[in-house]
Amino acid sequence: MPHHLHIDPFAGIAGDMFLGAAIDLGVEFDRVRAAFAPATLALPYELTADRVVRSGISGIDFRVHVEQTHTHAHHHTGYKDLLTVIDQIDAPDRAKQRARRIVTTLAEAEAAVHNIDIDKVHFHEVGAVDSIIDLIGAAVAMDILDVNTISCAPLPMGHGTVKCAHGVMPLPAPATAHILTGVPTYGVDRECETVTPSGAAIVKALADSFEPQPPMQIERTGYGAGDRDDPDIANLLRLQLGSRIEL
Repeated sequence: MPHHLHIDPFAGIAGDMFLGAAIDLGVEFDRVRAAFAPATLALPYELTADRVVRSGISGIDFRVHVEQTHTHAHHHTGYKDLLTVIDQIDAPDRAKQRARRIVTTLAEAEAAVHNIDIDKVHFHEVGAVDSIIDLIGAAVAMDILDVNTISCAPLPMGHGTVKCAHGVMPLPAPATAHILTGVPTYGVDRECETVTPSGAAIVKALADSFEPQPPMQIERTGYGAGDRDDPDIANLLRLQLGSRIEL
């Protein structure tokens, strides 16, 4: 029976939350790690997936730990470099095609925001390794789960500012706002980044529809944890895997 995935970003979404929730759904952590083994990344890294509790709900906290050295402090990764990594990973063509869509979605947004050609888009190295694994890993996880169709509920948008390499930026970050053009969103009274550029790119590139949970027979539910333990809401992303049904 075809697999359908519904994304429920009740507290928001980030790339690491998506991968954490996918692992909680049943994606073997070692398969995610093995997929990147043939790829050449600029800095050494380690992946971890730990079970944590957010507001009484158990989920997986997926993290990319990057070892930064002085040699790489000012090195950058470009859009074409990310495409090269996708070619190198140990994954089927369907996963690589999805990964290219995700990476291109983010790169096009960055190019538009900064008014530069997409080939000149670059990511600071430490953040780039993290982003590469989050973005490409999402596509790998969807293939492992044999997901054919994806829906996503409207996204909650926090407010405030965030400090990045270019200075202090408004929330949602400009790249996030650009990516989510045409996507249903709603404002929430939370002064924090609820939707990151990586999370936005994943849902924009992969979701077939944006709607509340459609009629479906749920087989499994997974939760991916955000970095913060928010006192006001369970800082988790919920993924529901199953099959769409007719009522």
